[in-house]
Amino acid sequence: MILTCIGSVNLRSADPQDTPDINFRFFKNKGDADIAELVQAINILRESWLAAGDPAAPLKELHPCAGELGKAPNCTDAAQGEYVKLQAYSHHATSSCAIGADSDPLAVLDSKFRVRGVKGLRVVDASAFPVVPGAFPVVPTMMLSQKASEEIIAEGKK
Repeated sequence: MILTCIGSVNLRSADPQDTPDINFRFFKNKGDADIAELVQAINILRESWLAAGDPAAPLKELHPCAGELGKAPNCTDAAQGEYVKLQAYSHHATSSCAIGADSDPLAVLDSKFRVRGVKGLRVVDASAFPVVPGAFPVVPTMMLSQKASEEIIAEGKK
């Protein structure tokens, strides 16, 4: 079995105030095809705005090809692709700190949400999912939080 770790979250230091080093590794797998399709979608949208005319046009494009819509110099597919690649961000990042069995080498958390090898630290957020739970992880994260709170309360009563 081949295991692939897509993104990562690493601590920069022991100081809890230091922001972590987060690398989503977007476009790692089949990235060129994804970027090409996104650029194609941008170009289709731009053509649609140009075809709409008044009152929708004229428009000034801010990104990825700043200037008068459809007339920006150096607005190549490569330049647009680079812009997309550098600006991509997911507001629903998950699965960077997976919960799993003791035998799973990629499982950071045990079944009680405790970080393996770090005493007194638990992670209770969407990063605990072993796989992305869907496009909008709010409800699964609420369910995970409920389960974690039950575990933590039960342990505190011992």
